[in-house]
Amino acid sequence: MDIRVFQTGRHYSEKGQRIAYTWDDNHIYFVDADRGIEGVFINMLNLEHVSSSHLLHMYDAGGDRFFNLDELYIRDALSDRAYNF
Repeated sequence: MDIRVFQTGRHYSEKGQRIAYTWDDNHIYFVDADRGIEGVFINMLNLEHVSSSHLLHMYDAGGDRFFNLDELYIRDALSDRAYNF
């Protein structure tokens, strides 16, 4: 699973706000490393062709939806990637 991190340009911490994300056929998963927010969305996009600003807009629209227990491993991997970016 390809995990990516992008800087939003917002400065909630010394390093700025970092959001890690990944996707599968059905979902997009987000972790906000600075504010401890986790989100999961239905994936209706080909993320290879989506800008980070569009991802950020999706995150702002509902980034406080938590992962369920079956997806904790994704959250853990995303959190680790974001914190170590």
